Amino acid sequence: MYEIAAFGHFDAAHYLRGYDGKCANIHGHRWKVEITLQGSELDELGILIDFMDVKNMLKEVLNIFDHKMINDVEPFDKLNPTAENISKFIYDSMAEKLKDQIGTHIIIARVTVWESESASAAYFKS
Repeated sequence: MYEIAAFGHFDAAHYLRGYDGKCANIHGHRWKVEITLQGSELDELGILIDFMDVKNMLKEVLNIFDHKMINDVEPFDKLNPTAENISKFIYDSMAEKLKDQIGTHIIIARVTVWESESASAAYFKS
């Protein structure tokens, strides 16, 4: 089994509805995102999937949030914009972009979202 990871980031603000603490107030992060892909087959060049393709797809997804108030971006206008929920949204969005490759020889192992250097949340399907 092979595994690759690609990283991206975006700058955005959010607040947590119903939270009892500072995070109930508007605050911002430089969000770091890692997508990890796995597969058992390489192409004729010895590549699972081109890093540039993965990074470009990830950038398209992350641009939805960049320099925005996440609480104003669907579905987070109703869904609380926690790192957990954001990681699942990115996972689902990347799965859609990768749908031609997923299930044939590539799976998304996980999407990890960092709010800071010391705090992250990940989504994966078990």
